[in-house]
Amino acid sequence: MSEKRDFVVGMLVGSAIGAAVALLYAPQPGDATRDMIKQKAGEAKDRAGDLASTAKEKAGTVAGTISSTVAEKAGTVRDSAKGMVDQVKTTAQDLVDKGRSLVETKKDQVSAAVDAGKQAYHEKRNELEADVQHDMDSAPTGIGSSGTAPAA
Repeated sequence: MSEKRDFVVGMLVGSAIGAAVALLYAPQPGDATRDMIKQKAGEAKDRAGDLASTAKEKAGTVAGTISSTVAEKAGTVRDSAKGMVDQVKTTAQDLVDKGRSLVETKKDQVSAAVDAGKQAYHEKRNELEADVQHDMDSAPTGIGSSGTAPAA
């Protein structure tokens, strides 16, 4: 499209230069040449105005296209970023849930170990108390009131 526009602009400029050279070398009186130059300048001005108007319309169209493309791409990027944020949130929540589950499991294991330790303590205490009671029951009863054994 740029090549076509450059060609048209070059053709118009070349035509204007050719017309100016032809007028300057034409065998006409000065007044007629000046009038013809004024007429051709007016035509060139009108053409330039038309070209400017066309260029302005095309620039507006291109700007609209660029604006809509940029808005579309921005929407795509925004949606993609939102998807990534949602994915990160989900992954983070999964990790938090796994961490909580692991803590609960370890807490239950520690609680079970403490309970087992208490049970073992009570069993050993009862066993030792039973041994002490047994030893006291089987000990000789010949101890006097003074706490000494009778003489043999």
